[in-house]
Order: sequence, then structure tokens, then C-alpha cells
Amino acid sequence: MEVDTKPMDIKVEPSTSSAGTSSKLGVCEVCAFHDAKYTCPRCEVKTCSLKCNKIHKLEIECDGQRDRTKFIPLNKFTNLDLSSDYRLLEEITRSVEASRKKFGKRWTHISGPLMKLRNAAKSKRITLKYLPYKFARRRANSTYLNYKTNIIHWQIDWVFVSADNLKLTDKNVPEIAPVSSVLSKHLSKQSDNCLQEKLQYYQAADIPGIRVLMKAEQTKGKKFYELDPTLTLRECLEKKLIIEYPTIYVVLKDHLCGYNVIDSDDEDDSLDGRIKSGNEVVTSIVNNAENDESLYRSLKNLLFVSEYSDEELSLN
Repeated sequence: MEVDTKPMDIKVEPSTSSAGTSSKLGVCEVCAFHDAKYTCPRCEVKTCSLKCNKIHKLEIECDGQRDRTKFIPLNKFTNLDLSSDYRLLEEITRSVEASRKKFGKRWTHISGPLMKLRNAAKSKRITLKYLPYKFARRRANSTYLNYKTNIIHWQIDWVFVSADNLKLTDKNVPEIAPVSSVLSKHLSKQSDNCLQEKLQYYQAADIPGIRVLMKAEQTKGKKFYELDPTLTLRECLEKKLIIEYPTIYVVLKDHLCGYNVIDSDDEDDSLDGRIKSGNEVVTSIVNNAENDESLYRSLKNLLFVSEYSDEELSLN
């Protein structure tokens, strides 16, 4: 009897993981050949090997780190998620405490020149406050006091709202200079064609067709003071709070209705650095509402006024 010695054809199947893993994760989303074994903690892409995992990180620029602040619906929130959130809050607390120990003393430190500058501003009825030294606005501030003339030379940021919020900075602006004279150089023809194109509407309107506003600091909502460009910078900043240096918004006259413009006298004298009690706030509102019945009807909301105002920032 003859024996068939011809080798048999053997079909090689691709290697797969166990049926249990396959049913849970499915096929690898990178190679689409092997069953997936791993899930990316961040983007949840299913991969089968280290090679496919590296490929997926390069393709979608994923760092593979789980997003600890990702929103999780309440019906999917587990004890593991609760534990993760608790650990995150603990880490944040430790980080804040470490920062306070390392930089806390420097945050409240004011150098001699800055102290003299603040006292000079106070003598001119301007409340000047500083940010912590780590802030970019603090480092960029070039405002200084000329000791011989006792004149403050301010840094000013101009924001042209109708020109895509274009910001231009002027340095070494003496406080005795009229605001219009400082602003006029930006309303004249510019050598930079791109800058010229952005400022063309302001140049056409000129001083009579624009309004100059400054944000009221440490107030609820977005409130602005309207500055008179014919006055000097010192007169415009009088009775106002300045944080580091003034930021002045230049808007077209027709767009003024979109801003909540207030007068300095309408504020609750919060520039003295003192925190008002709830009783003082109530008294102030009642005095300003003697002839306004609608405000009297809303006085029941004053029951929720706290003893101390939460508007006061921890600035020097």
C-alpha cells in the first residue's frame, strides 16, 4: 500500500486573545487585525500591543494620561471616580499650601519705589494697587514716579474695541498730559499698513466721534467710567481704583450704548480699602432709592446680604 507523503496544507490563523477579552474590547482600532487588550486612559482607543499604542499616540497626539477633570454623568459615577476626585483635591490643596509657604511673603512685599509711587498716587486721590510679583501685568508695568517733579509717568494700555480689540501700549506718559493729546497719535495716519487698516474707522471719527472708557475695578459686573479726553490724565484717574496701570477702552460714539457707564459718585466709596458691612450696604441702597418704589419692592432680597462683601480682592 502506498502512503501519501505529500505535505498537508496548514492554514495559519491570526493570533487572538481569549474569547472573554475579545468580547469586551473588540478588535484593535489601530491595526484592525488582532483583538484589543488595552484601553487608552485618556481617549479610550482600543489597542492590542505597545506598538499600536505608540502609533495611536502619534496619530492623534494623545499623551495617554487620564483626564482627571473629565465630566462623568451621575449615573456612571462610581466609588473609584469619587476616590479619584478626592485625591485630586488633596493634591491641589498641598500644591496651594506649598506655594503659600514658598512665595507668600513675597506676595505681600512692596519695594521702596513702589511704596512711594502708591503714596504719591494717594496724595493725588488715586487708589493704586499692585498684583503679586508673579503676574505678567506686574512685571510689565513701567509706571514710575519722578522724585524731583513729583509727577507720575504712567503706562497706558489702549484697547480699540472696534478694531478687533487691538491693544496698543504707551509708556512714560506724564500725568499732566491731556488724554486727547496722548490718544491723538494713534488717530493719525500710521506707517504700518496693517495698523492703519485696523484704525481707519477711529481715524475717520477722530476725537469727537469716539468715547474713552475705563473699567471700574472690583465692582460687580462690567462697569465703566467715561473719561473726558480734554482733561489731564491725573484728573481722569482721580477718585478711581487703578490696578498696576490704567487700561483705557476706545469705542465709537455709536457703540457706547452697549456699555454700562457709571459715574464715580455712584460707587459705594469702596476705594478706601475698607470692607463694608451688610447694614452699611442696606443703608446706602435705601438712601439712593427714596423715590424709587420698584427698588423698595425688591428690598426683601437684602435679607441675603452677607456681613462682609465678597468683592474685595486680596491685592496690596
